[in-house]
Amino acid sequence: MKQNKLFFVLCLFAYSNALAENTNPKITILSTMVANYLGEGEWGFSALIETREKSILFDTGFKSQTVLNNARALNINLGEVGEVVLTHFHTDHTGGLLTLRRAFMEEYPKALATVYVGKGFFLQRYSAEKEEIYSLRNPGFTESFSSPLDFRHALEAEGVRFIVVDATTEIAKGVFLTGPIPRVHPEKNVSPGFFLKSSDKYVADTVPESQVLGIDTDKGWLLVSGCGHAGIVNASEHLLKIKKQPIYMGLGGFHLFRASDEIINNARLNQPKWRVGNP
Repeated sequence: MKQNKLFFVLCLFAYSNALAENTNPKITILSTMVANYLGEGEWGFSALIETREKSILFDTGFKSQTVLNNARALNINLGEVGEVVLTHFHTDHTGGLLTLRRAFMEEYPKALATVYVGKGFFLQRYSAEKEEIYSLRNPGFTESFSSPLDFRHALEAEGVRFIVVDATTEIAKGVFLTGPIPRVHPEKNVSPGFFLKSSDKYVADTVPESQVLGIDTDKGWLLVSGCGHAGIVNASEHLLKIKKQPIYMGLGGFHLFRASDEIINNARLNQPKWRVGNP
């Protein structure tokens, strides 16, 4: 029951429009499991983050058309958005990017043309049968890919420039990408079934490129997470290395739907001492 309550609270954050006094970001969810009658729900995540300086698309959903259709239903013109953050390589966070770029590139040449990914994003993944794979099976793709590099080449052919982030990077005033997050605490928030090749051995994929975005507000950090494969405690502690202040809100996905009470309780016990607020 404890894990369900925490998951529910985190979901509530994901569906809100978060406002903060300092950078005053507006966050609109464009892909998640619940939508109103105008929108489309799916297993995936995407959010538009609007600050005074710029707008950033955070992940791009699962099926190719979901984010595009939901943005149109909300009268949001993504053609005016130049930058994208991809938190990790899984298809339920990258599936809409190619369609979105193609939808706007003719009228808006710079639309969604700069994409930030964590170091390790383009590593080749393997199935349990040691076959090269890209990510989750996705019948909603207009195109399929056999590898992360195929995905990269398809986007670069449409004028997209990838920026590989290997350390904390400020991408707008008060808006920070963590880059790959060290796994100080063994939170084990990863999806089974993916493997990486190390020398002649196949090892479980820990999604090493997993990153989160932190927005520095007057009330503290606003943490935006795609799936949180590095773990919410590891992500929180990483933000605190940038600036010691309360983590005011966590928004997005944290991959806790399978978490046991032991994992949830461990996360509570290991909360950084600077982390305050509700929950």
